[in-house]
Amino acid sequence: MMKKLGRKQLVLASLVLALGAAVYLNWQFAGTNKLPVGDSSSGVSSQLGAAQLVNNAYVETVTDDLTGSEQANTKADSFAQARMDRQASRDEALELLDKVLEDVSADSDAKKAAVEEASAMAQSILKETNVEGVLKAKGFEECVAYIASEKCSVLVSGELKDTDMLIIQEAVMEQTGLTADKITIIGGGK
Repeated sequence: MMKKLGRKQLVLASLVLALGAAVYLNWQFAGTNKLPVGDSSSGVSSQLGAAQLVNNAYVETVTDDLTGSEQANTKADSFAQARMDRQASRDEALELLDKVLEDVSADSDAKKAAVEEASAMAQSILKETNVEGVLKAKGFEECVAYIASEKCSVLVSGELKDTDMLIIQEAVMEQTGLTADKITIIGGGK
């Protein structure tokens, strides 16, 4: 009986580690979480007032060719899509964790590791929600926060001044406990 538990725990722990690695690699290879800055020599064009959101396979560029209300709607749609993409990737990860927890043959250590992973994910979700709520209260209406691997990326609509960057950085530090070097702030367009 004891040998079965040990083997099951090892299998479950391996699955949880593989899931964690897959989530991290997906996040890492999805992009650098920084907007490209183009110059004429690199072949990447940059337009004044253009915003680009890059998240997994979803890429959208907003230019100044739109009227004010159309531009606001497009930006709001971009942020809504970013939130949906974030939720979809979390749902996939939670589905894998649920399979581990529901597996009758899984040992208690593997189930414990799955519960810990789900708890860590829930903490990240709570921190992201808190960051977004604080930033909205401080006047940044459109924002999305991503927390993974002890790093936080914040996408904010509009041009950001140095004071805005400091306000955002302070809010993220307060809500997450992360240091400034672990925070990336990305502002887009007007």
